[in-house]
Amino acid sequence: MEERGVKFEASEDEVTKDADVFYNPEMQLNRDISEVAVKVFREQVDLDHLRVCDATSGSGIRGFRYAEENDKLYLNDPNPEAQEAIQKGLKMNDMDAETTEKDANVLLSEKRNFFHLIDVDPFGPFTKFLDSTARAANHTSFVGFTATDNSAPSGSYPTVCERRYGSRPLRNSFMHETGLRIYIKEVFQNFARFDKCFEPKICFHERHYSRVMGRVTESKRRTNRNLDNIGYLSFCRGCRWRTLERKEECEKCGEETEIAGPLWTGKLSDQRFTEKMLEKTPEEWEEAHEKVRIIDSEASIKTPFYDIHEMASELEIQAPKRDEVIEALKDKGYIVSRTHFSPTGLKTDAPFEDIRSEIRDASITEQSD
Repeated sequence: MEERGVKFEASEDEVTKDADVFYNPEMQLNRDISEVAVKVFREQVDLDHLRVCDATSGSGIRGFRYAEENDKLYLNDPNPEAQEAIQKGLKMNDMDAETTEKDANVLLSEKRNFFHLIDVDPFGPFTKFLDSTARAANHTSFVGFTATDNSAPSGSYPTVCERRYGSRPLRNSFMHETGLRIYIKEVFQNFARFDKCFEPKICFHERHYSRVMGRVTESKRRTNRNLDNIGYLSFCRGCRWRTLERKEECEKCGEETEIAGPLWTGKLSDQRFTEKMLEKTPEEWEEAHEKVRIIDSEASIKTPFYDIHEMASELEIQAPKRDEVIEALKDKGYIVSRTHFSPTGLKTDAPFEDIRSEIRDASITEQSD
C-alpha cells in the first residue's frame, strides 16, 4: 500500500483489535495533521536530527511518515506480524530504523529522557502508556496520543470515565469537547508527576477518535503555572448556559447546573502553532487543510462551543443558518468562529445573552425573507 508517497505493508482485513496488521484509511487525516505538526515542531527546536519513537507501530506507516534522513527512528510493536511488515516497509522506503518487539511501556521506560518525538497510537485508551511516555520524553520533546475510547469521556459510560480518568463527563451537544478536555487534563497531570510540563499545541476530535499533541519541557515553574488550567465545567440543561468554572447555580436562569471535571480549562490548541501548521499543510490535502484551518480559527476561544440547533430548540424557534449568526456576532465586535467539533456549532467569546439574541434575530430574519 501507499500513503502520501510512503509505501508500507498491511492487511486489508477489517480494522479490529485482533487483526494482525491492519490499515485504517479513516486515520489518514490523523496522520496528515500529525505529520504537519511534527514539521512545525522541527523548526521550533532546530535540531540536526530527532530521535523518533513510534511506540505502537503496527505497519510502521506513522513512523515512516515522521522520519527524515538524519533522524534516528525507533519502531516498536510486540506483534511478530507487525515486525515482518515493518521490515518490508523499511526496505521499500530505503529507510533504517531500530526495531524492537517489546511492550511499549517497557521500551519507553528503558529510554529515560531520550526521545525528541514520541507517538502513541493504540487501540483504545492511551492512559496505560502515559507514565512511560513521561519517562522517555526529554526537555525538548513533542508527544502525540490517539484515543479511541471516546464513549467514556463523552458521557456514554460515566462510570468508566470516572474509573479510567478520575473525571465526571457530561453527555450533551458539546460532549466531545468535554471529552477532549478530560484527555488533555490526564496527559498534563501525568507529566506533572515527573516534573515535566505538557502544553497542548494541537488537540482535536474527529469521528471515532481524539488526538492530543503537545510540547514537553522539564520545567517545574511552567508546570505550576499551568495548574490553573485544571478545573471544572458547569452546564445548565435548562437554558444551555455553560462556563469553564465550577458554578452550582446557573447565572442566567438560576437552575442547578451539571458539573464535569476535573478537566483542562485552558486553550485546546496554540494559535501560534496552528498558524504555522496552516502554512505548511498542502492545499491538495483538502480534508487536513480544512480541518487545520478551522482549528486555527477557533484556537483562541476557550468557552465550549454552542450548537445552533440546540440553542434554537431551547428558544422554540427555527434554527437559522450558522454563518448568519457568525456574521452578526462579528459585526458586534466579538471573536467568533466555526468549530471542528460540529457542522452546526460555533465558538465565541460573546456573552450568552448576545448569542441567544443573535440566534433569535437571525431566525426571525430568515423566516420573514
